[in-house]
Amino acid sequence: MTRFKNIAKLSAVAMLLSSGTPAMSDTALRILLRCDAGHEAPLCDALAKALNAKWPDHILSVSVDEDAEADLTVRYVEKHRAKDWLSGHLTWHRADGLHGVGPVIEYSLMDRTLKPDDLPPYASQLVRSTEFPNTEND
Repeated sequence: MTRFKNIAKLSAVAMLLSSGTPAMSDTALRILLRCDAGHEAPLCDALAKALNAKWPDHILSVSVDEDAEADLTVRYVEKHRAKDWLSGHLTWHRADGLHGVGPVIEYSLMDRTLKPDDLPPYASQLVRSTEFPNTEND
């Protein structure tokens, strides 16, 4: 079983390298997306992709660890959730103490239950609508 886990880890690293994800460097900012496991997992995946699209040259990690540190920490705050509707906003906190809150965004479907495949547009709108701090290195 351990052998398969190692193969899976190596495969994931190879996919990251081949997809053009930047190698870690001293100049790349560390961005942490704090996500809860469970029902938020599909949304966290969509948010990670949206944040990666916004900052392709930075190092993004996803964690539930409250003690994890980064240059910029982003969190989704859910306001309401139903089978066909959600609303929430993003908050961010920079390592130097600067912080902010994005607007509440609502997302709903009229004809069916929300599925994980429906979440990328919502995640993209959350990222686009939030005024993040300047992430350029000084």
